[in-house]
Amino acid sequence: MSGPQITVLDQRAMAWLLTGLGLVILPHSFHLPIWISSVVLGLGLWRWQAARHNWPLPRSSLKFLLTFSLLVAIFAQFGTLVGRDSGTALLVIMMALKLLELRQRRDVMVLMFLAYFTLVTHFLYSQTIPIAAYVLTVAWLLLSLHMHLSSMEQRPVQNSLRSAGGLMLLGLPLMLALFVLFPRIQGPIWGLPKDAYAGMTGLDDSMSPGAISHLSQSNAVAFRVKFDSAAPPAAKRYWRGPVLWATDGRSWTAGPQLSALGRQPPHLANQDAPVSYTVTLEPHNRNWLFVLDLPATASEQGQISRDFQLTSSKKIRQRIKYQMVSLTEYNTGPLPEIERRLGLMLPPGKNPRTRELGQALRRNAGSESAIVQQALTMFRQLPFVYSLSPPLLDANHPSDQFLFETRTGFCEHFASSFTQLMRAAGIPARVVTGYQGGELNPIDDYYIVRQRDAHAWAEVWLTGQGWVRVDPTAAVAPERIERSIDTSLLDAGAAVRFNLPQSDLLTRAWQHLRLNLDAVNNRWNQWVLGYGPKQQRQFLENLGLDIRDWRKVAWVFIVIIGALFLIVIMFVLRPQHQTIDPALKTYQRFCGKLAKRGLARDDNETASDFAERVKQKRPELSQQIDHITTLYSQLRYAKSSSEKLLLQLKQQVLEFKP
Repeated sequence: MSGPQITVLDQRAMAWLLTGLGLVILPHSFHLPIWISSVVLGLGLWRWQAARHNWPLPRSSLKFLLTFSLLVAIFAQFGTLVGRDSGTALLVIMMALKLLELRQRRDVMVLMFLAYFTLVTHFLYSQTIPIAAYVLTVAWLLLSLHMHLSSMEQRPVQNSLRSAGGLMLLGLPLMLALFVLFPRIQGPIWGLPKDAYAGMTGLDDSMSPGAISHLSQSNAVAFRVKFDSAAPPAAKRYWRGPVLWATDGRSWTAGPQLSALGRQPPHLANQDAPVSYTVTLEPHNRNWLFVLDLPATASEQGQISRDFQLTSSKKIRQRIKYQMVSLTEYNTGPLPEIERRLGLMLPPGKNPRTRELGQALRRNAGSESAIVQQALTMFRQLPFVYSLSPPLLDANHPSDQFLFETRTGFCEHFASSFTQLMRAAGIPARVVTGYQGGELNPIDDYYIVRQRDAHAWAEVWLTGQGWVRVDPTAAVAPERIERSIDTSLLDAGAAVRFNLPQSDLLTRAWQHLRLNLDAVNNRWNQWVLGYGPKQQRQFLENLGLDIRDWRKVAWVFIVIIGALFLIVIMFVLRPQHQTIDPALKTYQRFCGKLAKRGLARDDNETASDFAERVKQKRPELSQQIDHITTLYSQLRYAKSSSEKLLLQLKQQVLEFKP
């Protein structure tokens, strides 16, 4: 391998450049394939050794072969070169390959701008406060490095850091003004690639054994709720999601017949005061919105179906905020025939023992309500266990095996078996999935509902009452309704443990810190990430600006931005107080003494030329002039910071008497 020698950067500058690029790429190493991180690390190490030993750059043929091979490897890994993950991987690899051709200063500048662009891609994966702070810090370091490498003079790194920080502070008011005043549009300007939403978690539109128990091991926030008045008790905080009608005896889905129910919800007979609240829903890449119990009114973002689901026409791929009114006590009225048929369907030949038990309950009980109570009594009295790690069930008759053999399961096991049992007893029933409970954050008085609060329950239709919620899990583990699952104390196959009130000082301090951090994060979501057209309109109206009159807003925008630009320009162009080099200041004093004797130094005359001219006219001063000139040249041009040399120069100039 041979080629031109590396001359564009010295070892120290190359070390700073590689450090900056490493900080840019570092967060991507957690979600990109390990081989990509290894390739980038290998190229960076080679470039560092090349700078140390002045190795030649690779030939063009070798660089082409390496680039082509890595492109093929990325395509083989992701199946495409277009998308969030594949595009980020390609960008990171190209930035690392650029290290192999740093021949000119222009190549370094191209690499710096590529690093700026790569830094922005971190927001494709996360937009949290820590990531924003990290990106801002690395941007400051990159700008400092950029200024340091662009400077034709040797300057301390601290000066570059200070200058870059000053530039960013100057741009901060402009950034804030543009953020607040620039017209906001609904939705993003351009669409993100489909794989940008691949990592989102949430409830699916189907349910099978293990689906919700797996989700319940996550502490990720599903949504936050702010009640306009007192919140309902925990036993009534059921957050409704997908409603499942069809089953094959093991899994549950909405079923193809759901469209036959229509979109118009039935009338609700209000039996209690309505509850008003606001939900801030995290993106989950599904269409449904979560609401308390049964929604009384639809929101702007969704529609209510016949089975009281609130759904959006578009998948929830960004955080949204919606206001709702719900009822916790209600009567849904008569049952349409299509709902009755759907609510009684059972797969033929599946779970025969469950069918027999349901029919026996029907024969022995005097009413529908009595059937429900007898089934719940069975769950309470028999040794059922609520566990995140239940044994695997028979694929053909899972409900039979759960009710009569294992009796160990999570909420989906209880909801599924109870619903099939009710259908076997002739009572229309369906499964509802969603969340239950929520943790109060007293800092800002809102509730945090996490993925670990995912839950499944049943609804049965009773004459004179309509659809009634029945939670068989509460019969086995009533503490589940009052407390959330303690995911830190899970053992394989063990019963679920729940969060208990903590008396330990350290534990309470950590809890308080965690809630404070969530409150800060919630405000960040509301006022920064969620700053859309509605929030902008409210903010400007509070300032006395009518956003409907865009001419007025435009004038305010122009005046504010113009004033800020003027302030920045005045600050940049203001006279700078320059600190004179002590060696130069001392030498100027020496030149001043000679000027008083008619030996003034010309503006374009170097120190050595000036010394030679003075010595020709005053040969008796030659020794002193040579000594002063030598000391000055060492301090000024050899970049010597020796205090001893500076003291010698000052002493010689002080003693010099022409």
